[in-house]
Amino acid sequence: MRIRAYDLRSAAQEALFRVQMLTDDATLSRAASDVLDDVTMLQKAEHRAALDELRVRTRDDIGRLVSSAKQHL
Repeated sequence: MRIRAYDLRSAAQEALFRVQMLTDDATLSRAASDVLDDVTMLQKAEHRAALDELRVRTRDDIGRLVSSAKQHL
């Protein structure tokens, strides 16, 4: 699970850098940074319920981030 969490974090970090390169929108950059923070927390979940909660939150946050980012392309 830790390897998968590391891979997800790397992908989220790359996406954050892309957002920052494509726009100077502070709100969008902050949202991308928040998603990265949440993805980082996945590997620190202490039990399955916490992991499931974080997975749902990150999925929803990523969806909102993608929708917001589309407005800048």
